[in-house]
Amino acid sequence: MRLLFVCQDCGCRYLVPLGLDYPDGGRASSVWCADCQRSAAARGTAEPAELAAVAVLLAVRALKAALAARPDRTAEGRPVRPDRRPSRPAVSSRGRTRPGAARTRLA
Repeated sequence: MRLLFVCQDCGCRYLVPLGLDYPDGGRASSVWCADCQRSAAARGTAEPAELAAVAVLLAVRALKAALAARPDRTAEGRPVRPDRRPSRPAVSSRGRTRPGAARTRLA
């Protein structure tokens, strides 16, 4: 799951890449969506550092709460498989004395 942010200007919800860095080298905002960030840059307004820190903290807290509410997922987000069988059979404490397909004397 990824962090979901809420724009402080227009109120829309938006996703940003992990690490808040775009592939083209730009820095994503945790305060404004792409449109509001573009208009703030045109006005010359800098992103408030305190508000950005609070936005990241709230997004992480919301993600943890969403993961905790899903009992079918682990803390890492992987599905829990209670019906999954072990990867190999259990080892018996007694060893076999003869092959399973061997004939007995009475047969």
